[in-house]
Amino acid sequence: MTEPKFSQLTPMPDDWRRALAVVAHPDDLEYGCSAAVAHWTDGGREVAYVLATRGEAGIDTLEPDRCGALREREQRASAAVV
Repeated sequence: MTEPKFSQLTPMPDDWRRALAVVAHPDDLEYGCSAAVAHWTDGGREVAYVLATRGEAGIDTLEPDRCGALREREQRASAAVV
């Protein structure tokens, strides 16, 4: 096995004001980094989201049109919290 070149991650700089978070699906940010986004926005930073899809295929028991609208509402509500 090859040894890693770095033993730890480099800390993220703290001299920024705005960020753009880009993900593929609704809820990717909530499961992936919502705590970090909440920390950043609590500190006065601005974070905007870009989602590549509305999540139309995310729930097997719902038609894509209904599912996409539901997932969009859920995403907006959860983003408002963080």
